[in-house]
Amino acid sequence: MNQNYKLQDVPAEFFQDAEGAAFTNCTFCGNHFGGQDPYMIEKAFKVIAASGQRVTLYEYAICTSCSIKKMEAMSEESVKNIKMYMQDHVFGGFDEDEPSDDYRDKLIECPATGNRIEGLEEYNYVGQFVGDKMVVGTFPMAIDASLGETMQELLSDSTKKEFDDFMDTITGVPPELRELFKSKRPVMV
Repeated sequence: MNQNYKLQDVPAEFFQDAEGAAFTNCTFCGNHFGGQDPYMIEKAFKVIAASGQRVTLYEYAICTSCSIKKMEAMSEESVKNIKMYMQDHVFGGFDEDEPSDDYRDKLIECPATGNRIEGLEEYNYVGQFVGDKMVVGTFPMAIDASLGETMQELLSDSTKKEFDDFMDTITGVPPELRELFKSKRPVMV
């Protein structure tokens, strides 16, 4: 983890919708998020044009162990492609020397596309957490949904198959999330 970060309470934007509270367990393996092990949360949103209402398409929290398993399932080609893309288009533009005091500053626009979130029909929030705290540094970030499509193009066919197989081996994942991941494989975590 970067040395230039701040810890703060988990904000409501990263709460589980059903519980109205912070995630306490990994969505994939069920392990509890106690202690000092970092984990990631991704939430995907859609804005209903007629009402302007934001609805959650999916949400999950993933522990380091499951995230490593996911990375190990990726081909060398996919890992290389994604790392290059992320460095060039996402992480390369951050000023990590001075993380903002207000995490909301990082949820205004996508660092890769430069598009403001308020004008998007679909977008994701991604954050890094430790115990009951959010790590504010490189994360959190808002991601334009079009970036997810770009990331999918960077995955080799063997990685796409491995992700599908990975999802089949993880217990406790809601069926709708399992099926969604087979068509829209998240790659941020």
